[in-house]
Amino acid sequence: MTSRDRIRELWGFVRDDPIGRWLGTAWAIVAWFALAWMSVVVALALVLMSALLIATQRHRRDLVVDDELDDLF
Repeated sequence: MTSRDRIRELWGFVRDDPIGRWLGTAWAIVAWFALAWMSVVVALALVLMSALLIATQRHRRDLVVDDELDDLF
């Protein structure tokens, strides 16, 4: 899997999953503070949040979602 595919998959998680959306928003807020304050501690928090986002995405990717679309056909 190339890095471009991984980025596309992670972006789909942030866009479609409620937890991914929340973590992506939190990441953006921390990134803004890191740029505004140029703080190493805030930048490290950004790295930790990125790891949390990726770990959560991988965990939720393995969950089986039971949909009832078969009932419609």
